[in-house]
Amino acid sequence: MGLEDERKMLTESRDTKEEEEEEEELKCVKAQERLELCDEHELFDFLHARDHCVAHKLFNNLK
Repeated sequence: MGLEDERKMLTESRDTKEEEEEEEELKCVKAQERLELCDEHELFDFLHARDHCVAHKLFNNLK
């Protein structure tokens, strides 16, 4: 195995590693987007439940 062969193997290995890292980064970005969407839904569900539970008490006290 010559120097050129070793250089070629290292270059291919580096390229493969970079592609794998890009794929992993894309997976992380997608997961982060899903998490943010989930958090937003949870917040609105909580606010809706809070409003539903408190609204009748609030308006009874304002009379």
